Amino acid sequence: MRGIFYNASGIPNRRTPFTWMFSGSPTLSLYGWDIPFSFILSKDDRSFRQPFNQFGMSPTYKWLTLHGGYRNVSFSPYTLSGHTMLGGGVEANPGKWRLGFMYGRLNRATVIDTTRMALSPFSFSRTGWAAKVGYGTNRNFLDLHVLRAKDNPKTEPHNSALLAEEYRTLPAANTVVGYGARITLLKKIILEADGAVSLYTYDINSPLDIASSVNEEWRKWMESFHVNGTSEWAFAWSASAGYQQKDYGIKLKYKRVDPGFMSMGSYYIANDVESWTLSPNFILFKNKMRFNGSLGWQHDNLRGQKQAGSKRIIGTAVLGAEISERLGLDVNFNNFSGTMQPKTLVFADSLKIVQSTTTLSFMPRYTIKKEHTYQMFFLMASFNQMKDYSGYYSADAPSRDIDFRQFSFNYNISFPNRNISLHAALSYSNMLSAMVESRYSGVSLGGSRAWMDSKLQTAINGSIMLNKMGSTSSAITNVSLNANYALSKMHALRGMLFLTNNRSQVSVSDGYPSFRETRAEISYLFTW
Repeated sequence: MRGIFYNASGIPNRRTPFTWMFSGSPTLSLYGWDIPFSFILSKDDRSFRQPFNQFGMSPTYKWLTLHGGYRNVSFSPYTLSGHTMLGGGVEANPGKWRLGFMYGRLNRATVIDTTRMALSPFSFSRTGWAAKVGYGTNRNFLDLHVLRAKDNPKTEPHNSALLAEEYRTLPAANTVVGYGARITLLKKIILEADGAVSLYTYDINSPLDIASSVNEEWRKWMESFHVNGTSEWAFAWSASAGYQQKDYGIKLKYKRVDPGFMSMGSYYIANDVESWTLSPNFILFKNKMRFNGSLGWQHDNLRGQKQAGSKRIIGTAVLGAEISERLGLDVNFNNFSGTMQPKTLVFADSLKIVQSTTTLSFMPRYTIKKEHTYQMFFLMASFNQMKDYSGYYSADAPSRDIDFRQFSFNYNISFPNRNISLHAALSYSNMLSAMVESRYSGVSLGGSRAWMDSKLQTAINGSIMLNKMGSTSSAITNVSLNANYALSKMHALRGMLFLTNNRSQVSVSDGYPSFRETRAEISYLFTW
């Protein structure tokens, strides 16, 4: 149970002065069944939002799992993939069979928010079901997936006519059929593939009927899938082949998602993209050096429907080394280059865009372990650069290149016998472009201690951040206090206080005034 208090001066309140929340995640074990249950109750639920108060449970008995309430279940990346559903379902794995079924509401109907005197896009009530049938083990299997979902047009709010046409939401329907497979050869070669075809109807009430030109049998079939003039087909599939030994491995992956591919069982799927990725990894010197990397090529505009297409080369490398018992080093490298070029026959050179973004960071660390103390020094240096090679602007035009550098030093010391831990940090960052230069520098200090045989734990942290951008500057001070007291093994109290003070040279009319904020929280926790 949490009670949160808030107050601000110098600016309008950015949250309500008081709110509360009651949440839990118990798991019951009865006669071999494991029954996890989760719920959230809060003061802030409103009818015009998607559900925030959520209850759910997934009891399990041997190879059988039941789902009820708000659940996040994934069958495949292109059908049902982690979308919150209010309903029920089952997953069963008797022997080598891989079975699953879910049915419920994917979206709750929302109405226009008039409490803030603003119009917001709404959504219909959306229900659907998904099924999975497969056979095999985690090393070798073949799965088939189906998802069907649609909006209920009757849940359109009566005041939706207040919205402009561009903000209107139309009732849609979606059917997705997919597969997933994995084959393991010689315990070292792994072949994987996922694919799906999606039929998406953007307006199930559209008067554009295309079924009138087919026979009666086909007409009934098309009507059952809500096929009309707003329906579109799209494909998505990916495949990979990998070879993994104890100390080294390599993986090649291909992915293609057609433009317009969507699934109502997934919140987001990047479409209109085709990519190749090669990912090597290895371990050297008895696990003292580790490397993971990838090099990929990606492009969009697969059907030539856009006015411009882009090509990207993406490379990443992560190297970790244990140089000695005390000294270690991590190095990260990322490179992203993209080229966008119009597909029209006649175009201006200014429409051709070539950019490259590179990030390189070094993170050495040094530890000192003694009988009564443990110390750690951590340094981080990061360099980020964005280069624009488009070359369309004139010689006197400002460059669009951006350089960003960031440095930090952290020191931690702990006294295990005294239950004391202290830390300090310095940070500095600089962003430079032809238009503006900004600098951030700061220092932070803090510590924690456990009292009364660790029943009471306290912590204090403070930081000062100085910001200078052009001719303006500001100073932000943050202080936090935390206390956690265990009344018993099952009961605990927690208190937190956060203070923020922003001193700015910019006036209120420019939108960045000086202000103060205070937030406090009192919590009770029950654990059994």
